[in-house]
Amino acid sequence: MRNPRLVPRLIALALLAPVAAGCGVRPSGVILGAPAPEGPSAGVVLYFLSAGEPVRVPQRPHPGGVTLARTIELLAAGPDGDEGRQGYTTEVPAGTAVLGQTAAGDGVIVTLSVDVAGLSVRATEQLVCTVRDALDGTAKITLRGGATERGPLSCPVAGQR
Repeated sequence: MRNPRLVPRLIALALLAPVAAGCGVRPSGVILGAPAPEGPSAGVVLYFLSAGEPVRVPQRPHPGGVTLARTIELLAAGPDGDEGRQGYTTEVPAGTAVLGQTAAGDGVIVTLSVDVAGLSVRATEQLVCTVRDALDGTAKITLRGGATERGPLSCPVAGQR
């Protein structure tokens, strides 16, 4: 005869046996690794458009010093081959360049080579987000160009640092 209570107990015992036995990993001492990376990375962060919305693209390698002027040049040049294949686009006009930057309260005024009144909303967002990341999270960005100012503005892409 079978004991109807025995089967569930055997199943439970079979399931608990591996837990009771442990995972099989033996304790060891501290294992030292390489030191953590330091200093700025050798890449530049750009905000392109994906499905019409600004998104932070994976850091593009860029050896050497990365300045705000060079970052905006890369943004204005548009997505590279891989980025284009992933569907990224830009509305920042080709040839857009930084002519200067000035601290302003809790932010910065960036003077551009283009009339900022003619920039689309998405191009403005791309520029503001890219400038924010290039300047280590500057709170407010004002874009100036063509006798017009837009700002102070914040990047609409939350939590993207």
